[in-house]
Amino acid sequence: MTVRVEKPEFNLRDKLSQLDRRVGSMGGEILASKSSKEVQGLIGVGSRNMIINGGMKIAQRGTSSTLNGSSGLQYPCCDRWGGQFSTPNSTFTVSQSTDAPVGHSHSLKFLTNSAVTVDGNHYYWIGQRIEGLNFAQSGWNASASGRTETAQPCTLSFWVKSSLPGKWCAAVKGLNNHTNSYLIVYEIKKPDTWEWKTHTIYPSPEITNWNYDTSAAMAIQFDVGTSRIGDLGTNVIGEWQNHNSYTYNNDKFIPSRIHGIAGATWYLTGVQFEPGPVATPFEHRSYGEELALCQRYFYRAADGASKALGLGVNYTASEMHCAITFPVTMRESPTLSAASGTNYYEFIRNGGADWFNSFTRGNRTNTKIGEIYNNSQISGTVGHGGYVRTDNAAVFVDFDAEL
Repeated sequence: MTVRVEKPEFNLRDKLSQLDRRVGSMGGEILASKSSKEVQGLIGVGSRNMIINGGMKIAQRGTSSTLNGSSGLQYPCCDRWGGQFSTPNSTFTVSQSTDAPVGHSHSLKFLTNSAVTVDGNHYYWIGQRIEGLNFAQSGWNASASGRTETAQPCTLSFWVKSSLPGKWCAAVKGLNNHTNSYLIVYEIKKPDTWEWKTHTIYPSPEITNWNYDTSAAMAIQFDVGTSRIGDLGTNVIGEWQNHNSYTYNNDKFIPSRIHGIAGATWYLTGVQFEPGPVATPFEHRSYGEELALCQRYFYRAADGASKALGLGVNYTASEMHCAITFPVTMRESPTLSAASGTNYYEFIRNGGADWFNSFTRGNRTNTKIGEIYNNSQISGTVGHGGYVRTDNAAVFVDFDAEL
C-alpha cells in the first residue's frame, strides 16, 4: 500500500521577511535584557517615582503666596515643594497653576513680582527632599558592606517652561550623611513653551552611606535665581563633588535666572526621579493617593470658619483638650502651627460654649494622633465633653512633619 504525504509549500523568502518585523523603540533593549528586573525597569511598571506630588496637584497650604525673604526653608504652595528665598521680600509670587502640558492638570509657577538688582547675595531655589525609606529603591547603597549588586543609575525627568529661554541649572544633593552634589544643566529652547527634559545620573562609587530611614536622603533642587558666590558650582557639571552646588557660573556661560526680570515666569511639573537608565512615562497616581502621600509630611486639619476639629473634654474646669486623628501615620511626631486671634475657636458643650483665641500642642501628640489644648479661656465642669470648631475665616490648624 502506498501512503502519500503532502506538505504545504514553504516560501523561504516570506519566512525571512518576517524576521524583519519592527519591535518598537524599546524592543531592542527589552530583547537584550538579561533579567526580568531589567525588563521591569525599562517598561516602568510598579511604583517608581520617588518624588511626591510631582504633578503639583496637591496644595494644602493654599494655591498662591508671595515669598518672604528668609534663609529658612519655606513651602509656598504645592505640597512637598520647598526652598530658600533670600531678601528682599516679595521678589516672587509662587502659585499652583492650571497651565500644564498635555497629560497634566497643574504646575508650579514662579512670577517675578519685583525685580532685584542682581548681586552676590541672592539665592532662590525650589525643590523636594526625598525620605530615606523612599530613596532605598534607588539601590545606591548596593556596594556597601554586605551588598553584592552593582549600583544602577537613576533618571530625573520633568516638564518645564519659562519666558526666558537659555541654560538653566538643577542639582541632586545628598543630605545628612554627606554633602555631595551633582550639578545638571538643561536648556529651555523656546520662550513660553512646555519642554520635557531628562537626565540620567550614575551614583558615585565613593558614596555608599545614603540614608534609608525616615530622615532626608536626597534633595532635588531647581535654581530660579541664585547669584550668591557660595552656591555657585566649582566648574564641574555632571559629576559628584563635595560642594553645596545647585547652580553654575563662569566665563563659559551664565545660567538663565528670572529674579532680575520683572514679569518673568518659570513653570515646573511632571517631575519624576526613578531607578534605571531610562525616563519612563510619568507615574500618574490618583488624587487620593497623592494627597495621602503628602499628608505623611503635612496635614492641614482646618482652614477657614465653621470647620470641625474634633471632640473636646474639660480636662480641668479651666482647661480643654481636643484629640485629632491624622488621616495617615505621619513621618514623625509633628509640630503644631495654628492661627491665633480673638474668638478664633469655639468649644461647644452641653449647656454652653467657650470662645478662645489659640491652641497649644499637647505632649501626647504622636505620629497618629494630635493633642491640642487651651488652658486660659475655658470654664466648665471636669469631664464634660463637646466638640471644637473654628470660628473665623483666617483660621488654620497645621501639623508639620516635613523633612
